Amino acid sequence: MELEWNGIPSITLVHEALRGSAEAICRVSGMAGYPFITVDYPHVPTAIWTDDEIASIAKAVAPEVHRQLSA
Repeated sequence: MELEWNGIPSITLVHEALRGSAEAICRVSGMAGYPFITVDYPHVPTAIWTDDEIASIAKAVAPEVHRQLSA
């Protein structure tokens, strides 16, 4: 959000387990409804991912990242 406040388009990735916290942060920051992309299980929320998992996640979210940055 700080990047967005400074005019820099950005994308936020959030693990599904942390969605509620991310939504709350958006609300208290005055950016309710701020779009973010969620990553779901089987990827653990601790972000200790193998290189293959990282590549898989990147491939899965790339179209939505492109869509949000192009909007």
